[in-house]
Amino acid sequence: MRRLGWVWPWALLLAGCPNGCSNKDTEVADAGPVVTGPELLNEKEPNERPEQALSLGRDATVSASLGADPSKPDEDWYRLAPASPRVADVSVTGIPGGDMLLEVYDAPGIRSASINSGGDGKPERFPNLYVERERWVRVASARKGTGGAYTLEVRYHSPEDGVEREPNDRAVDATPMQFGQAVSGFIGHAADEDWYRLELPEPPAGATPPPAPAPTPNPADPTGAQPPPTEGQPPAPEGTETPPAEPAANPEATANAPAAEGDPAAAGAQGQQPGGFQVPVPVPGQGNIQPAPEEPPSVALKIELTGIEGVRTELSVLSAAEAPLFVTPRGKEGEGYSLRNIGVRASDRVVYVVVKSGWVGTGKEAKRGFNSEKPYTLTVTQEEAGSNAELEPNDELYKATTLPTYGYKEGFLSPKGDVDNFVLKTAEPVLAKVELSGVERLDLELSVVAPPEGEGQKETVLQRANDGAIKEPERLNNVACQGTCYFRVQSASRKVDNKWVRDYENADQPYRISVTTVPDDGSQEREPNNTVDRAMDITPGKAVRGTVYPLKDVDYYRLDLSDRPVRTPIKVTLLGILKVDVGLYLHRLGEDGKLSLVQTSDRARGDQPEVIRYSAEPGVYVLEVRDARNREANFQDAYQLTIEEGE
Repeated sequence: MRRLGWVWPWALLLAGCPNGCSNKDTEVADAGPVVTGPELLNEKEPNERPEQALSLGRDATVSASLGADPSKPDEDWYRLAPASPRVADVSVTGIPGGDMLLEVYDAPGIRSASINSGGDGKPERFPNLYVERERWVRVASARKGTGGAYTLEVRYHSPEDGVEREPNDRAVDATPMQFGQAVSGFIGHAADEDWYRLELPEPPAGATPPPAPAPTPNPADPTGAQPPPTEGQPPAPEGTETPPAEPAANPEATANAPAAEGDPAAAGAQGQQPGGFQVPVPVPGQGNIQPAPEEPPSVALKIELTGIEGVRTELSVLSAAEAPLFVTPRGKEGEGYSLRNIGVRASDRVVYVVVKSGWVGTGKEAKRGFNSEKPYTLTVTQEEAGSNAELEPNDELYKATTLPTYGYKEGFLSPKGDVDNFVLKTAEPVLAKVELSGVERLDLELSVVAPPEGEGQKETVLQRANDGAIKEPERLNNVACQGTCYFRVQSASRKVDNKWVRDYENADQPYRISVTTVPDDGSQEREPNNTVDRAMDITPGKAVRGTVYPLKDVDYYRLDLSDRPVRTPIKVTLLGILKVDVGLYLHRLGEDGKLSLVQTSDRARGDQPEVIRYSAEPGVYVLEVRDARNREANFQDAYQLTIEEGE
């Protein structure tokens, strides 16, 4: 019994130290309350003013209601005050028969956002409200006399890089972004605008590079056009003003060429190309071709925006002064954009990219879509083409991208319906050969365009080349230019569902528009000369060379014999070319401006010459050269037209 008496006291002591007693502190720190979900709260009236607002520091679901008394409109205020910077997803349920209004204030009296897009009985949501310290939310009815129970939900999460921070509908609140960084955002309500601030790199010292040496000519290409770069070789430098050196002489061709007029030394300045196409070779230092006026340096951007279901997005690029540099054309709901060569000035240090919802429908049915559930993605990078890139927007002539007198530009046809205009500026008369490379999935069209002659007038397409099909190039030969000439690149027309559309698009592969110019000395035709009023003057004894290109090309030449006192015997000789059965037609121009055909020579005998002999009364005559069958063309070989007086 004594032993048991000793055991019980020790048992009581051990019960007080279940894990055994030691000298170490056995107290456990309090971990605090365990957060198991959002707070479930009820609004506390009165809360009609900011100072009465219910504070929400963490995720919360608030049950509340709005009074329906029209004489005393009800409104409920809430204060968002997380312990550290957070992004809040704020939503309010709809009230049957009511139209909910959700507003955000940076401080009492300073509203930064107003959301009222859902309509009657529909909820409103602000999915990505950035709260650095505190903001206020006001819930009210958009119409007097409606009210009822609603639920306000607030969910916080940590800010993430590459995500817009609302509200960002002004330049001062724009979300910063970097080149190559994909940024996501929401068009959370109909009036939502998302502004992004993009800092451009500093231009390198001496932004204007020195002129590059002239590229080596390609003897295999008798057109004289600069070939596209081969793999591993750099492209031809922009701004090189000296065309290729004179190709190797062709004795046979030289023997058939007409003698040069004037000083025999001048004949040595004429280069003979295959097919009998005589090209004047500019002499360095003698001012044969003047360079185009220097354009200010620019930066070309690539902008990609994914589509948003139910939203017709609009994207614009603005300068630091918020002046529009580029605005997307009208698109379709749910479609994104892949925009290439968006031009901004290199002198600008900051530009803004703005994404918003565009109007859909007309009149009272017009609306702007939104989607607070699915985000878009925006990416901006610099184009690799650099100074050789076409610069958007250039869909109108006064915005045309400047072409070098010898060189190239690269561009994209994107989005659908894109039109690219180019301008060639020269100080002296030149003839330009323009070549447009082929592109996968594209049928391209190349045109010469004249600007409107007066206010309210329309521009005029002087010449159009669309001989090639998908992936095939287009060309224009001997386009006469003195001062300013405009060229246009666009999608060719095709019929879809009984409508003619220009909807070819390729945002991945660029086209290249290449230009070669030579002085206009009168020895070559001046295109476009496909109408009588643009006929080129021709002089007896002086040969003129030209091409039948593009398909169905017609060349007119004007012969003025009105100062002759008597009839003048003339002999007109047209040397033929390969592939095309050239025809020669002599017309007399009447006082009423109409032509009367007086003689023809169109035996359609291949490259054999056509000859007209005619005793011409004093007057004005027009010579017409074309394919006698209107079915072939040849951009490479040139015919020769000569007029001789006498028997």
